[in-house]
Amino acid sequence: MKQPSDSVNGSASDDYSGPKSPLRVMQIVELLAAATHGMSLAAMTEALQIPKTSLLNHLRVMVGAGYVSLRDARYALGPAAMRLGAIIAADAGVLAAARPVAAELMARTGETVMLATLDERSAEALYIDVINSQQDIRYSPRVGSRWPLYCTGMGRALLAFQEPSFIRRYLAENDMPRRTSRTVTDRARLRRIVDEVRRSGVVVTQGEHTVGAGAVAAPVIERDGRVRHAIGIGVPIDRLEPRRELLAALVVEAARQVSWTLGGHAASPVHATHKPLENTVSSVAAAPSTRPTKARQGER
Repeated sequence: MKQPSDSVNGSASDDYSGPKSPLRVMQIVELLAAATHGMSLAAMTEALQIPKTSLLNHLRVMVGAGYVSLRDARYALGPAAMRLGAIIAADAGVLAAARPVAAELMARTGETVMLATLDERSAEALYIDVINSQQDIRYSPRVGSRWPLYCTGMGRALLAFQEPSFIRRYLAENDMPRRTSRTVTDRARLRRIVDEVRRSGVVVTQGEHTVGAGAVAAPVIERDGRVRHAIGIGVPIDRLEPRRELLAALVVEAARQVSWTLGGHAASPVHATHKPLENTVSSVAAAPSTRPTKARQGER
């Protein structure tokens, strides 16, 4: 489960001979972000010192993808770039709120802590921050990696708190391959699991995506009541089982703290005999408790 981290030796220099296209794309985005009224091709060529033909090829692709718009012979940022900027800005606020809580959670559990956001387009959990455990055997995902919603702890914590229409569509339309012998792929059973996660406010998975790896996760609920992020831990199964209740309580408390910092509130555990799912999330924002709460788990 311990994965070697990707690293890049050396630093960028003038004699770097790698591909220039990614850098040029970012230079184009940065230039247009500062141009309130857009720019002509000639002005962009002069500002970027890029051959006109090369720049035009980049712009054609970016216009086609929606990252740049072209009107009256002037280029400006397109809707896709605006959306990306909004996502980055939103995640930056969550990262600032979650980082100290995540560091404390790692110290208290000794396990790797992850923060994920929901990519609604691909219906996946995207990891935007990871604090690795210091233990020799550890779960170690990479920032930027994407994980399915149906069979991961972080994914289920995100899925369970979306709009009912999103959940129905996801369960009806998405492929759900069996990743391990423990992966739940039956859609009716997954519906029950999702309902239980929403009631309990926490999810525990064991070996459904990766053999020998488990997770405990909880949703981060923001000021507007929406769930765009989840926080959790990745842990080898043999360390998860003996500490299930403790780890669940610590993760719920971490989610409560991040939610409160963002002006929202954490998911409130309720019993399955309580009524409708829409009543399973507390309507009162409260300061984070210093006493871990005992929370029920989702499907293993």
